[in-house]
Formats: sequence, structure tokens, C-alpha cells
Amino acid sequence: MKAIQFDFTLPRYALGMAVGKVMSRALWSGLSCTRYLEIPEPDLPGDEWVRIRTLYGGICGSDLGTIRLNTSPYFSPLTSFPYVLGHEGIGHVVEVGSAVDDFRPGDKVVVEPLLWCVPRGVSPLCGFCQRGEISLCENVTNGRLAPGMSIGFCRDTGGTWSDVFVAHGSQLYRVPDGVNDLNALMVEPFSSGLHPVLQNFPGDDETVLILGAGAIGLCVLASLRALGSRSRILELARYAFQAEAAKRLGASEVVPVSRGIDVFEEVAERTGARVMKPIVGRPIMVGGVDRTFECIGSTISIDNALRMTRAGGRAVLVGMPGTTRLDWSSIFVKELEVCASLAYHRAEEYEGARQSTFEIAFRLMQRGKVKLDWMVTHTFRLRDYKRALEMLTHRGRHGVIKAAFVFDR
Repeated sequence: MKAIQFDFTLPRYALGMAVGKVMSRALWSGLSCTRYLEIPEPDLPGDEWVRIRTLYGGICGSDLGTIRLNTSPYFSPLTSFPYVLGHEGIGHVVEVGSAVDDFRPGDKVVVEPLLWCVPRGVSPLCGFCQRGEISLCENVTNGRLAPGMSIGFCRDTGGTWSDVFVAHGSQLYRVPDGVNDLNALMVEPFSSGLHPVLQNFPGDDETVLILGAGAIGLCVLASLRALGSRSRILELARYAFQAEAAKRLGASEVVPVSRGIDVFEEVAERTGARVMKPIVGRPIMVGGVDRTFECIGSTISIDNALRMTRAGGRAVLVGMPGTTRLDWSSIFVKELEVCASLAYHRAEEYEGARQSTFEIAFRLMQRGKVKLDWMVTHTFRLRDYKRALEMLTHRGRHGVIKAAFVFDR
């Protein structure tokens, strides 16, 4: 089968780092770590596993960070090379192991990609997995599988950037009636925005700032409104099409981020805060918003989140950073609460019960509280991956919110 594979070797990495800075397309030309090639379909790792034929494979910012070699070396012991990229997807079950009772060939499913204790065959479960907090699993390098925090970062499972991949039966969610394919594809990124909101839900009297109007920032906004938040929500947006999407999803105000606009002054004007200029360096803010959701992961964006949150406020870090250098003075001067959010889990408190983030996402879609299929603005055949990655590199020029690879049905 054809697949897009990431294979780390020092020579490929060094070449990509040297050439990619001046010619980004070199990073996916086959000279660096990302290659388009023919590989065998992955084997079922056990009788509790299924084989899935991909319908759509979503393109996530973490995939792009990997291809661009921006990911922190922190993750290298937690992955296994070579791996097929892609952890977002929807597909049809085409083969089931003998111990799988709940699914049959032909079922249309979405896969929760995290490779926690149960898919790995680890017993007893680690303390986090016992509580359902599977994103914090302590066994992502143990068990029957090669290291990898999720499908798409493990050499044994394949990924959704290929015709076929494998998943454990415990990872499957049947697509319910009334949820179309593109909404189902958005369940994984939506869950990545839903989880931090469920864990950090604001009061209706709060002013919330979302930094970033890419797919995850918009999913945070969608989650707030779908769960019934009446807080005042400010959304930072770089491009006009992102601003329109934010308004559609219920942003109270959109703060433009473009050359010639002072974002600090814009936020200060909307919150009654004061902007002050240090002798050298970036502005500081006295006052600000009650709660921030940082959804980009860049040094500047994280720094802005800390500086724009009022004293005693909370900054929620959702965007996955690479290696950053930050001035942490805001945390101490303002006694900020700073927390991070990783993916999703199965211990969300919602409507009086503990549920998985995916279950809640599907329920909100079925109830008509959220509709996100329109966010998938671009689809590509896998063989057109170079054009896809080039367009995503210049997403502002092409109006890309969410892109995906589409496969034959």
C-alpha cells in the first residue's frame, strides 16, 4: 500500500534542518525524514485488534510540526521509527480479530488513537489508566507494541496517512446515525478542544481569550459554546477567513493579528487593562482577561497568553510547543494558574457521569449542538501530498482551516 512515512535518521534529519530553512519543500521531497512510498499493510498485533480501511485521514498541526522537524526531542524515546503519519481518521473495519465481539467488517468507525495500557496488553493498568486518564498513560513504551503515544507515531500500527491501519477494539467508536463522515473526522480534533474546556470551564461572568484561530483554537471556541458557556470570548485571528469562522462559532469579538496592529493595545482596550513598556523587551499588561486558552504552541503565543491574563487568572496551554525560551516573570508577578491539556481521556465529568471525550463529542453532534464538517476546507489524494503540504505551509494564502487526505471508498 502507499503511505507517508516518517523515518528518523541522523543524516536525513541533518539534511532537513540545513535545507528546510531555505526550501521547505525539501522536508517532504524524500531527502529528509518524510517519504511517500510503498509498504506492506501492518499485521494485527493480536486477536483483539481490527484492520481499518481509511476513508479520510486528517492532517494535524502535530503532523506538520513533525515533518518540519519542529517537534521537541523530548518525544523521541516515546516514538518508534519508521512510522506512518496520521492519527485523525474515519474508516471501515475490514478485518476483526477472533476476540473482537462488538465490531464487524463493514462498520464505519472513528478511532481514539491513544495507545494506553489496554491496547498495549499491559496488566495491571497504570494508575492513570485505571482512572480513565489515558492521555497520561505511563506505559507508552511497554507491552506488546513498539513505543508510541498514539497511532500515527508507532511503527506497529500504521497511521491514517495510508490505505490501511490497525487499531485495538477498545479504541473504536462506531459512527452514529446523523453524523456525516466529515463531522466524524472532526471528532478527534474537536475532542482536543473539548477536553481542556471540560477541565477548565469558565464562569459566565468571565472574559476568555483564545489565542489562535486554527483548527484547535476554533474547536476550543466551538466547545465553549456547545457546552453552553455564556462567557465573553475574544478570539485572536490572523486571517480574514479565520475571523469569519470564529464569528460563525460564536466568538463575542475577534481581535485581528496582522502587521500594524498592536495586539496588546487591542486586548487592553477591550478589557480595561493597561499596557506598560519595559526598558527593553516585550510589553506587559496590568489587568487583562480572566482565562486564556493558548492554541498555537509558539514561544510568542505562550508568552502573550501569560502576559494578557490578569493577576490570579488561569492560562490553559493547549497548543503543543516545541522547544521554547520564555520569560516566566508573569506567572510569579500575577500568581497565575498555568495548566496544560494533552489530547483527551475517558474520565470527563459530564451530565452526572464519567465519560470519554469522544462520547461527549459525538453526543453534542447528534444533538445538533455543534456542526464542524464545514471546517474541512481542503481534501487531497495521498499521491498529491506535496501539494497538500505546500498549501498548508501557506494556509493563509489558500484559506485552509482543516485539511485531510481522502481515500477510495
